[in-house]
Amino acid sequence: MGQDFKEVDAQDFLTFSRESPSFVLIEQNLINIGGGGVPGSNYKKEVLKSAGWKYRDLTSYGSHADTAAVAFNNIRQVLAKTEDSDEIMKQLAILNAN
Repeated sequence: MGQDFKEVDAQDFLTFSRESPSFVLIEQNLINIGGGGVPGSNYKKEVLKSAGWKYRDLTSYGSHADTAAVAFNNIRQVLAKTEDSDEIMKQLAILNAN
């Protein structure tokens, strides 16, 4: 069973809060699933790309907040089912095929 994260809204990338936004928690989770450190960061980038984030590494989520929200909500949907690194990629491929 995976983890349940709060839905990501485009405004989450444009506002500050004392509480960590859901997308930050999702990113941290992906880095951990990917093995932490550089391998984890690379895995997170792969997952984001598979989920619909089509911009370069240094592009802020806020500059394309709607696209970022869709990508993170796709990941959120998959993480609710599994935390297996390979299965996450498979599920995102299926999700994007539909």
